[in-house]
Amino acid sequence: MKVAVFGAGNQDLYVRHLNLPEKFGGEPPFGGSRMAMEFAEAGHDVILAEPNKNILEDEHWKIVEDTGVKVTDNDVEAASNAEIAILFTPFGKKTFEIAKNIISHLPDGGIISNTCTVSPVVLYYVLERELRRERQDIGIASLHPAAVPGTPYHGHYVIGGRATSGLELASEEQIQKCVELAESCGKTAYVVPADVSSTVADMGSLVTAITLSGVLDYYYVGTQIIKAPIEMVEKQILMTLQTVASLVESSGVDGMLKAINPELLVKSATSMHLLKEQEILDAALNMLSNLDDDVMKWIEKGEIKHTDLVAAQALTKELKNLMGGTAAEGTIRRCMRKMFE
Repeated sequence: MKVAVFGAGNQDLYVRHLNLPEKFGGEPPFGGSRMAMEFAEAGHDVILAEPNKNILEDEHWKIVEDTGVKVTDNDVEAASNAEIAILFTPFGKKTFEIAKNIISHLPDGGIISNTCTVSPVVLYYVLERELRRERQDIGIASLHPAAVPGTPYHGHYVIGGRATSGLELASEEQIQKCVELAESCGKTAYVVPADVSSTVADMGSLVTAITLSGVLDYYYVGTQIIKAPIEMVEKQILMTLQTVASLVESSGVDGMLKAINPELLVKSATSMHLLKEQEILDAALNMLSNLDDDVMKWIEKGEIKHTDLVAAQALTKELKNLMGGTAAEGTIRRCMRKMFE
């Protein structure tokens, strides 16, 4: 398979700031350069596009090239034969610029794969004009390492499939090609809805993991201990998650915390300690009970801004009923972009 990786990875961040060799293990180069190396070692024809030669030490460039990876500073050259073009590129506009620059040069049926710096849904909308008019053959599918390539934690890839909304960013054949690429270098491939991939693969997965643990803890206590109806338990979960998410969107984390009041929450949540072992709740109560003075002052300065606390899926149904399908879809898409951008 012909593969292009765009971006070698910020070694200064990985080695000097995060100290990954000591904390996680592995040796530089990390990031996109390591992905390119692993694909080449699996027998693929790989080119790595990186305009900044100083991002890797000379010895690391030699390691990369010794695996058979071709290195270029020309994005168009890298894209010209790439069946899969993988963007291990900086956050924000730079990634969009590279994607727009290469899309016309990719071969028929090519795939643009995001990693950790952009959601596949946002990438699709950024390229929507080109994808709808000139390059209907191009697919967008995550090939997210969900860990830093080159560390022992990187044993998998998260691949974006059909979105929960039904939006298809890539064909089944293109998604399968990404699966085959991941598995060819010994990684486990997880195909998840495209609009869910960032939630389980990006840095915010820390929030996802802790939140999901809390949801499961309450679901068990609510349905099995209190014997509450499942519908009531799920409504309370929805209300909690929607309230927190909406307040963060309108008021930031500090405003959300000010509205919720950690001291009050500790007192309320303690009454839900109904099992001998509820480690997740214990950890949460301990953390919220011991916020230091600086955090408390930060919360106090927070501003609670106007927030409409609504059930998002119910709202989209109302929009479709009131506005009609086409008009509502446009509104929903614009709001979706604001969440993912």
